[in-house]
Amino acid sequence: MEGTVLLIEDDLSKREALARRLQAEGIEVIEAEDGATGLAKAARCLPQAVIISTTLPDTSGSEVARKLREVTRTQHIFLMLIADVDSHGERLNGLELGADDFVAAPVDPDEVMLRVRNALRRAGTSNAVDPTTGLPAIRLIQEQLRRLLRQAGDNWALLRVHVTGLDPYRERYGHRRAAAFLREIGRMLAQALDKDTVEDDFLGFSGNDDFIIITEPQRVESLRAEMARAMEALRRDYYADDELLAQHITVDEHSYPLVGLKVHVITPEDGPFYDVRSLSAALAAR
Repeated sequence: MEGTVLLIEDDLSKREALARRLQAEGIEVIEAEDGATGLAKAARCLPQAVIISTTLPDTSGSEVARKLREVTRTQHIFLMLIADVDSHGERLNGLELGADDFVAAPVDPDEVMLRVRNALRRAGTSNAVDPTTGLPAIRLIQEQLRRLLRQAGDNWALLRVHVTGLDPYRERYGHRRAAAFLREIGRMLAQALDKDTVEDDFLGFSGNDDFIIITEPQRVESLRAEMARAMEALRRDYYADDELLAQHITVDEHSYPLVGLKVHVITPEDGPFYDVRSLSAALAAR
C-alpha cells in the first residue's frame, strides 16, 4: 500500500526495525530522533500517520501528540504512541492528549504495521483523508469551512490551488507517477505554509486536482511567489530535459503545457457568505 509514516524514536535499533517492516509494506518512512525534529517534519511533510516513542530525549511522546493535535495542519493525522513499559497511567494520558492508539512493549513491528495500515485504510474510505495526497479530504475541508464562517473577524483568505496539466501528464507518464507528482505538490504546499510561525493554516485536497488552503490575507502574495518558485524546481524531477526546455509535452501528437498551479483567492470582502455552499460556490467560480 502507499502512504507516508513519520517515525519519532530515539532508539536506533527500534527505529530501524519498525522502518524496515513499514517499508516492506510499501510505506514511505520519514525518521526523527527527537520531539522537536519530529514536530517540524510533521508540519513540513504531513504524513498520514506518526508513530511516537513515549520516551524521547527532549520531551514526552504524549506532549508531541498534544502539540500535533493543537496545530490545524496536523490535527487530522493518525497518532500512535509506543512505550517501553505498559503503564496504565501513561496510556490514559497519551490517549487523553490526542493519541489514537497506544502500543506497549514488547513492540511487535508486525502489529504496528497492521494497526497503521488499518488506520490509513479507514481514513481513506471515510472521506476524511485523501488516499493519494494524505491530506484532509472533503469532509474535513467542510468542517474547516464551517469553522471559518463561525469565527469572528475577517482576517482570512481561502485559496483554491488547481493543478493544471495533470491529465496529459497522466497520459504521458502513467497514473502512478502522476500520483507521486501530486503528492509532492501537496508536500511542497505544506513546506510553503511552513515558512513562518503561523500554525492555524489549513491545507486539504478536495479532489479534481484542487488543493484548499486557509490562511491570512497578508500571506497570499508571498505564498504565490513561493509556490511558483517551488513548482519550477519540482518540475525538474518529473520531466525530461527536452520537455523542460520546450516547456511542453507531446501526447498523441498534441502539445500540452507542463503541470502548473492556478491560484484562486476569496476573502471576506467577496462575501457575505452565509454557509459552506455559498463559500464553495464563490471559490469554484473564481
